[in-house]
Amino acid sequence: MSGLEARSVIETELRRELFGPLDSDEPLGKPIDCSSGTVTFTTGVDSKGQFHDKLTKQEILTIESPLRRYGIGVLHSGASINGTSINDSEACGDADLAGLSGIAHSEVDPEGPAIEVSGLPRHDQADPDDFDLTDANRFKPSAMAISFQCHVPSDGSLEVTVSGAHYEKIAAYLPGFTKPVDWWRRRPFTLIGAVDGNVLLYETNSLKVIDTSAEGDPPGIAPTTLVYSRPVPGGSDPNMRLVTVAVANRVNGSGPAAAFFQMGFTVTGANGLTIEPYPEVELPDRDDEEQSIDLLYRNKRTFAIGHGCAAEWEEGSVSRVSNVSAVALPSYEVVSLTPTIYLTNEDGSYRLDARGQRQPLTVSMVELAEGSNHGRAQIEALLRLYAEWIAARTAEIEDLPTRFRDAAHNHMTRATRALNRMRTGWQLVNSDPIALQAFQWANEAMLYQQVRSNFPIREVRQGKDGILRVDGPHPTPLVPPGRGTWRPFQIAFILATIPELVDPTRKTRSVVDLIFFPTGGGKTEAYLGACAISLLARRLRNPNDSGTDTLMRYTLRLLTAQQFLRAASLICVLEAIRDKHPDQLGTSAFRIGIWLGGASTPNTWEGAVKALKRLRNSHSEQNVFLLLRCPWCGTQMGTKPKNRGGQEVIGYEQVRNRVILRCVDQECRYSKRSGLPVHVVDEDIYEVQPSIVIGTVDKFAMMAWRTEARSLFGLDEQGQRIVSPPGLIIQDELHLISGPLGSMVGLYEPVIEELCTDRRSSTPVPPKIIASTATIRRFEDQIKGIFGREETELFPPHGLEEGHSFFAEPSRQEDGSPEPGRRYIGIMSPSLGSMQTVQTRVAAATLQAVNKVPEQDRDGYWTNLNFLNSLRELGNTVSLLESDVPDYLTGLRRRDGITPRWPTQTMELTSRRRSDDIPKAIQQLQKPYLPGKERQEAIDICLASNIIEVGVDIDRLGLMTIVGQPKTTAQYIQVSGRVGRRADVSPGLVITIYGAGKPRDRSHYERFRSYHQQLYAQVEPTSVTPFATPVLRRALHAAAVAYVRLCGPTDLSPYPFPSEEFENAIELLRARAAIADPNELPALDRMAEKRARQWGGWERTTWSANAAPWGDPKQGLMRFAGTLPDLDSKAMIWDVPSSMRNVDAECRLEISLTYACADAETENEL
Repeated sequence: MSGLEARSVIETELRRELFGPLDSDEPLGKPIDCSSGTVTFTTGVDSKGQFHDKLTKQEILTIESPLRRYGIGVLHSGASINGTSINDSEACGDADLAGLSGIAHSEVDPEGPAIEVSGLPRHDQADPDDFDLTDANRFKPSAMAISFQCHVPSDGSLEVTVSGAHYEKIAAYLPGFTKPVDWWRRRPFTLIGAVDGNVLLYETNSLKVIDTSAEGDPPGIAPTTLVYSRPVPGGSDPNMRLVTVAVANRVNGSGPAAAFFQMGFTVTGANGLTIEPYPEVELPDRDDEEQSIDLLYRNKRTFAIGHGCAAEWEEGSVSRVSNVSAVALPSYEVVSLTPTIYLTNEDGSYRLDARGQRQPLTVSMVELAEGSNHGRAQIEALLRLYAEWIAARTAEIEDLPTRFRDAAHNHMTRATRALNRMRTGWQLVNSDPIALQAFQWANEAMLYQQVRSNFPIREVRQGKDGILRVDGPHPTPLVPPGRGTWRPFQIAFILATIPELVDPTRKTRSVVDLIFFPTGGGKTEAYLGACAISLLARRLRNPNDSGTDTLMRYTLRLLTAQQFLRAASLICVLEAIRDKHPDQLGTSAFRIGIWLGGASTPNTWEGAVKALKRLRNSHSEQNVFLLLRCPWCGTQMGTKPKNRGGQEVIGYEQVRNRVILRCVDQECRYSKRSGLPVHVVDEDIYEVQPSIVIGTVDKFAMMAWRTEARSLFGLDEQGQRIVSPPGLIIQDELHLISGPLGSMVGLYEPVIEELCTDRRSSTPVPPKIIASTATIRRFEDQIKGIFGREETELFPPHGLEEGHSFFAEPSRQEDGSPEPGRRYIGIMSPSLGSMQTVQTRVAAATLQAVNKVPEQDRDGYWTNLNFLNSLRELGNTVSLLESDVPDYLTGLRRRDGITPRWPTQTMELTSRRRSDDIPKAIQQLQKPYLPGKERQEAIDICLASNIIEVGVDIDRLGLMTIVGQPKTTAQYIQVSGRVGRRADVSPGLVITIYGAGKPRDRSHYERFRSYHQQLYAQVEPTSVTPFATPVLRRALHAAAVAYVRLCGPTDLSPYPFPSEEFENAIELLRARAAIADPNELPALDRMAEKRARQWGGWERTTWSANAAPWGDPKQGLMRFAGTLPDLDSKAMIWDVPSSMRNVDAECRLEISLTYACADAETENEL
């Protein structure tokens, strides 16, 4: 079974569980004759299991009523919509659509009434937007509708096809029951109706009932179909109409017998009537980015909007479609993009090799490392093909509508600029010895980093003699098939940035390069390659210029830990290269340090030694050394339980009063006494000044507290420069540097950039900045706010259409057909009563569905990765898995006779887990389903929070459930991008559960197709305001103190007030504010004057006012922000952050027995 077929099985089972069967489905269970309206069984065994009608092949529900069985596509009785017959000449002209949901003023008629949801209210008030209980459903829906725009000739018409079913009661006589039991037989129907064009043109603003007739046998009860037509507001074409078609349940009665199920309908234009794109509000003065989005998504139009349902239409149409449909279970498959470029012939067909295989455009790391002619030819071919692509797209601009041409020219200008930068870089490689050597060694380093970081973990076992030994032989770094090549965009990016990395004096060094590529495309490899060139070029310029060269910053611990191993492998390979060429690369080792908070890694050697001892004695102790495998050979590191208590610590060794990381495989290069060039202790990092420092942005708030951090910027104890500062800053997942966190980062960033600027020559040399993201809007504004840089280059530049940028194209199979993309399914069920009930049904359906997939194809859909928007919702879901889901599976065993698959292997992946647990959790998620094994180690359901938004790259995952629409579209894209990485094996399936009581969720559901076909266009702009008054109040003094302390002597005292140094810090911040937000300069000046007055007037003699032994609360200038103040002290103290996130002050709660004792004494007196 193919991955596509396996995914279809999961989707089908999910639909049957929540929506019900379709007429095309094969009947389930045993056939029985119920034509008389009764069935009789003589034994209890015969009455068990599933059944279908022998004559009609339709299902029979035996255990529960259809209203309890199904929750999607249900129309309850009681619709209050009124309408008149199309042929009724006495019709009222003021009938409206009061009773249909979701039509807003701006969409239909700016002056008309808003249209609300029809139905019977269940509760008075919906639950808060961030948490959903039984109030999730306010209505029992009784109508569904879609609105669309159409061009109506007088002889045109609309044809409406309504499909659904109702269930009729049959009596089942079962052994042991004195009265018959109610069973329910499905009765499907299809209704056909038509609306004449003249009705749409002339009988406007009036709700009309469409006469329908049944195909085949007429149903016992039937829904009412209605149409409402009105002119397009502001439209100039008299034949254009906005039309709403609705299907309502106006059947008398209540309960299952009066309800409709599996409802949907299709509206088709006939006799010249065409369905046009839905009118959009055109905003004036659209900026460059908005015009760019209009161009890229010009072929992704909306043709209908749902009300109480979703709307769908045929794929690929731009100007018109033949039909639109109302669906209760919408789905959309996002086009899969590939960074692999295949060579094509002039007619667009694939160019095949001698074996008949497609020829990819590959760039070999081996060939480039060796400097071969073949490698040069590959680079030349890439540059030539990109130039030809730009020329072809430029020629297409004149065929575009006028409103798109400015944006198109802008895109091609950016692409041409990128091509010129690539050519400049390639010319430099071929003309400059330093550039050539750095380029070749960087290719060698990236090749073997790729190989070594993918070695399987080699388990370590303890022999009877107590000696630790590694399983298997020491690995040989052989390049496996499919490895050892650059993706075209990766090598293109490296070529574009080489000039600024090799020659720091270039004017373009201040340009920020932003890698903008879809999730899973290989952004990390691109900036690691640039990092390798930066490190090598620095040493080639001056072999003695050691010190920190690259600051690699992330926003989440999970991302930091995952990328740490890949960067560590790169450093190990670079160190091996340096060791062979000490004359050119110096005698100082290449090293890497991970710089995190004290809760994740040790701050001091003393703390590291204590942590190592605790780790040996206790299984529950946190592993603060993080490295779980040797980055050179894959040998296991970390802990291993002992037979008699405690645990064996592998790879972490105490050497005197220090802890080093050393591989235990004696054949490993890094098993020597010096150990691995990997450093996790802050004191160690300050001492050795690793070539790469990798950490979270939060850590840089500690600059105000740790003057030792100056060594990372090449400064000595007097604040004088002794080596070059970091020349490269890499900021991954830039979109997360936004909001309060981004504003704090932006305030500290001028200080960091100043510390990274080399002013030893007449022309200052700023650091090169590279950022990356898969989802961002207003990136130029964000980069200006954070980094103060006014020039940004997006790489790769856009083409003329979304998904076509030469470096990223729609993925296609060898026959030219599209590769499976990530498929999204939307679920909203007001009828089931609560969102938790829907969660339970979805979990049970996906657990059981995979059992219908052949064992060898189950792995991708065995693990259901659940994303929840808050820890509160996640905790509720834990309870569902422990009680509701098993209970429901027990019910399925009784109802359908299944063998339940219990959710025994569940896991939580949230920020509540310790730092050392996160890599273990990732490893656990990587364990595959093993065919034939009775007890599986693969996870059944993983409950995750936003910690998985970035950095979880596990190819085997193919199934995800998102509970509630995430807060931002960027988060939705990033989270859902965790599944479906291997479309050829297990294409992704994302199930999004919407809360019926949440207006935002309902809006996303009703516009499901529109939203998903333009996902990246829906990303919300981010906000960064580093110089807003609240940010200045919180951290202006902190940034100033950081500058003063790191640029001055180590023994600098806060008294007397260092006014000159303080003023220099403020001038630095003023210069940045003038670029980022000039309007805030007066607020900055006022706050700076206030802080200077405080510092000078308080006359504090020591920096820290934290409690002893760290500081002096009486004479200290500052304390950790958020710590509990001494309420008895009258001394004024600055709160200085130690993190850029934590904003809440601590409080102390004391439980007093005073009142209880007083009450007891009173009672005794009485």
